[in-house]
Amino acid sequence: MDAETLINNFKKSLTFSDKDIIAIQTDNTLRAGLISFFRSHHDRNFSLTLLDKLIELRREPRHEISIDDLMLASFIIGMHGQVEDCLKVWKAKRVDFDTYCGVDIQLIPFAGVDKTITFLRTQTDNEAKKALEYILACSEAGDFDDLDEYYNQTPWWV
Repeated sequence: MDAETLINNFKKSLTFSDKDIIAIQTDNTLRAGLISFFRSHHDRNFSLTLLDKLIELRREPRHEISIDDLMLASFIIGMHGQVEDCLKVWKAKRVDFDTYCGVDIQLIPFAGVDKTITFLRTQTDNEAKKALEYILACSEAGDFDDLDEYYNQTPWWV
């Protein structure tokens, strides 16, 4: 399966089959194809639905959704540049202890550090406040110094 086939299948059903998820998890050519496709095309619904599905499956003990899978979906969301989606990526980072440690913090301020901080400061829910606190600490530590480079290359986990 290639990226366009997967995307067209999604457009017809607005969901991902078990076969789709397995392909995304195991086919590195497909994973790279998704990154390549979304560099020049946008389908925010696809990316949001994919991350939601992977989060849902990660929470189920019988599924083995890797941190790399969550990072792929988060990266694709970031490619769409909608700052409000940073909270969706934060949700993926906070699924469990392993994701909290393993999902790259660079995936959250994809719209830019200052823009993300400004957005998070306007939010009132506790998760946004936790995300803001974490982002501020990471920014001070220099974790975002090479953010443009992070998004302009094919990630190592693809």
